[in-house]
Amino acid sequence: MKKSILGLILIVLANLSAFGQRYFGIATSNWSGTNALYLNPANIADDRDKFSINLISFNVGIDNDLGTINTGNVLKQFVKGDSTGLNKIVNIKNKGAFNMMAPNAEVRLPGFMFSINHRNSIALTMSVRAMNQFSNFDQTLFRVLSGANTINTAVDNTIVNLKDFRWMLHAWSQIGLTYSTVVLEKPKHQVKLGLTVNYLGGIAYAGFKGNQLTATYHVANNSKTGLPDSTTMDVTSSDVEYGSNVLKNTSELQNGISTVDIANYLFGKKGGVGIGADVGIVYEFRPGYPERYEYEMDGMNHFDYTKNMYKLRVSVSVTDIGSINYNQNNLTATMSGSGHISSNDPATNFSNFSDVRNYAVTHGFSLDTSNSKSQRVYLPTALLAGIDYHIVGRVYVNATYMADLTNHNNFGTYYYNQATVTPRYDSRNLSIGVPVTYSSLNDNIKVGLGIRYSGFFIGSDDVMAALTNNQTGFNVYFGAFVPINKKKIKDRDGDKVSDRMDLCPTVPGTLKAHGCPDRDNDGVADMDDRCPDDSGSVELQGCPDKDDDGVPDIDDKCPDVPGLEQFDGCPDTDGDGVPDNEDLCPTIPGPVKFHGCPDTDGDGVPDNEDLCPTVPGLPSNHGCPIETKNEKEKAVSRAVPKADVNQKIEHAAHALEFETGKAIIKKGSFKSLDEVVSILKDHPGAYMTIDGYTDNTGKPEKNIQLSEARAEAVKKYFVKHGVSANRLISTGHGESNPIDTNSSPEGRARNRRVVMELKES
Repeated sequence: MKKSILGLILIVLANLSAFGQRYFGIATSNWSGTNALYLNPANIADDRDKFSINLISFNVGIDNDLGTINTGNVLKQFVKGDSTGLNKIVNIKNKGAFNMMAPNAEVRLPGFMFSINHRNSIALTMSVRAMNQFSNFDQTLFRVLSGANTINTAVDNTIVNLKDFRWMLHAWSQIGLTYSTVVLEKPKHQVKLGLTVNYLGGIAYAGFKGNQLTATYHVANNSKTGLPDSTTMDVTSSDVEYGSNVLKNTSELQNGISTVDIANYLFGKKGGVGIGADVGIVYEFRPGYPERYEYEMDGMNHFDYTKNMYKLRVSVSVTDIGSINYNQNNLTATMSGSGHISSNDPATNFSNFSDVRNYAVTHGFSLDTSNSKSQRVYLPTALLAGIDYHIVGRVYVNATYMADLTNHNNFGTYYYNQATVTPRYDSRNLSIGVPVTYSSLNDNIKVGLGIRYSGFFIGSDDVMAALTNNQTGFNVYFGAFVPINKKKIKDRDGDKVSDRMDLCPTVPGTLKAHGCPDRDNDGVADMDDRCPDDSGSVELQGCPDKDDDGVPDIDDKCPDVPGLEQFDGCPDTDGDGVPDNEDLCPTIPGPVKFHGCPDTDGDGVPDNEDLCPTVPGLPSNHGCPIETKNEKEKAVSRAVPKADVNQKIEHAAHALEFETGKAIIKKGSFKSLDEVVSILKDHPGAYMTIDGYTDNTGKPEKNIQLSEARAEAVKKYFVKHGVSANRLISTGHGESNPIDTNSSPEGRARNRRVVMELKES
């Protein structure tokens, strides 16, 4: 059978591939990529995806109140493009006016969504769309125009008076740029705005508006079989407007629109162009924000934008605002008056616009066929208002109402009002939605199913249509996109130092130590800390420096006195190049070979060992020259201490005090010790024994150590003040040789002593 106009429509729409409504089964998911912006462009601000690339998606759908859908024949009849196909697809039951979307189609082409930050997102989308709509259409008139071979004998001699009926086919492409932003973000509340601007490319339109038509139907019988085989429509009055830009010649009628031309429809020359827009606003109630989603990482506060923070989301948008102005190949006609049409005529006589025009004139109608320079075709503007409620865990429920906002007096298509409730399980990798929809098109309830696994999805608004032929609608959608989800900053060991900064990512540590363990919390990781149990500076590899001389205590031979690095932290008071801890004469410059002591008389015996420091002598004679008998006697007399000298030494020993439990001489003892130093210098031929004692408190071995340390402290004091070390003998005796009882505090105090005795060499 030759293809009719309606057959061409079916070919056009089948070749265009598919769209349905709004993918409610998966588009309400928080991880649906660019699909969410078709519900509301504001949805992509603060999106769970950092980046999303749409690959391609398809949807095909039919909906009507003329009759039930024979699902098994849908795709087969679309591919064949047979004018009788609708009779096989739709089991006609409606006896009066009907509405039909047959089909509503779209292919969503490659695009992307990018979150600039959590507040701002942009998207680029491309699609090709088509809608074929019958509105308030008489079913018998539909049979006549479509060439249906199913004759309804009950309409014989039926008079009808039809008003405000129409048929509209519109196919177009669109390239959309979306910007969405968070305009308000406060504790518990967030508001987002979104705008999509679409460049519209008109592909094809065809349709008519029936303002008024009065007719009588007559059923004719076949002369051979006697069975009814055609319907004639005798029109007594009519007012019908027709317009199209695609039915100019036979080749356009026969070839239709091929999918190979999709790129040209998007980017090439158009039959018409226009600008469209979607606008939207979203409010979220977030009772746990910000405290529940805030966490510390790398010393700063961050928010976990991988989580859905809302308890309740309210969404309002207006979509498909705009129109396409067709200014090429527009053909219009206004039919009026009376005439007649046979049910077989459209299928056999309507090959192009000239055929339509000639048929109308020869069948009695008045026809105004003036060419129009342009025709504006309006988009199916709709209001979408919805709420999304987070029940618990990963379970949500969405309710959306879609309302038609178009002016039906304009050329264009429109959506029917509908309400959809979609409970869903929603996670990053898996979403399962069950949309339940009431549509005003057929006053019917549909149950659908949408499943998304990562970036792959498939679904239907009416899954029952795949199981039974008693449904009034059918649709299926599927597609794929590449989601790149937002991620919480990774911290495997949970130490609040991100893995990208953590030098020890599997072992808890501190921020100062770049995520590595730091026992003393000085900012130097234990593995790099020379003193892991003592807090120190980073510059000194974690070691302390008590005297602040730049030499860590671990390396400082004089940790309590500021010194020089070249002397391992010890000072050089006299500047002679010998550090004080090695200098036997730390306050008097001297050469290294004499351990920092001078040799005043230059006889090779340093002054601290020279019994005659101002007179050159022999080393074998302690730096003194060979003496006469009288001189020796004088020297001996100088070396022998007198009684008053012993009293001074005894007094100094009695006045000597140390810090409790330590070998640190108190400053109050320095004056008495300085007198002993003077005595030692006045008697260069004598030497001194220094004996330390303790009481019996504590362990004996500790008492030995303490007594030795205190005797040695006295010796060091004398050496520091210019007395030769070889003239001093220090010994610790511990608690032995007590001079009083250890049973009383007074006795123990007397037993804690240092005894100094000057002796002849």
